[in-house]
Amino acid sequence: MKRIISVCIVVLLMTTVDVAAQRTVRALELELSVGLATAAKDMPLYGKSRQGVDAAIELRYNFAAAPVDLGLNVSLCSMYRGTSMANVTYSYKFISENLLVTTDYNFFQGRMVSPFVGFGMGVAWSEVNADNTPHGAHFAFMPRVGVELSRHIRVTVAYKIFEKANNHLAISLGYAFGGGRK
Repeated sequence: MKRIISVCIVVLLMTTVDVAAQRTVRALELELSVGLATAAKDMPLYGKSRQGVDAAIELRYNFAAAPVDLGLNVSLCSMYRGTSMANVTYSYKFISENLLVTTDYNFFQGRMVSPFVGFGMGVAWSEVNADNTPHGAHFAFMPRVGVELSRHIRVTVAYKIFEKANNHLAISLGYAFGGGRK
């Protein structure tokens, strides 16, 4: 995990030396996204994982001097695990809420196809719905990569790390209001 954080920091520092960078997009944008989430791995106690839903809203500020943005991401994830014991099937619903400060480096910002790489850090709350067991708050880290198409449509792959039972991979499709070409 330290390597991932180090790589993200190096990429962000490299953006500050881009002297030719000018704001090519509007300063503020709001993204709404929804996608699939799946658990990082199966767990013996809870059984095999099944896909769930990950929905998010993110407000971002695009900096003028570099192709970097800073945002606030709020997301809700719901996924399932199930197991069978003694001919009885058990199903568990895992729910998590995340509040993350995010940053992205945008390659080819303002063009029709703009890949990005970034990460988020913050706090996550989780619970298991089968017994309404709250698991409390946890430090959360989320590396992500993606591509922005037509200056508004974003396809993102993110891995949310915060608690063994709730770590998950999310693949989402979003639409950014604002942003776009200046």
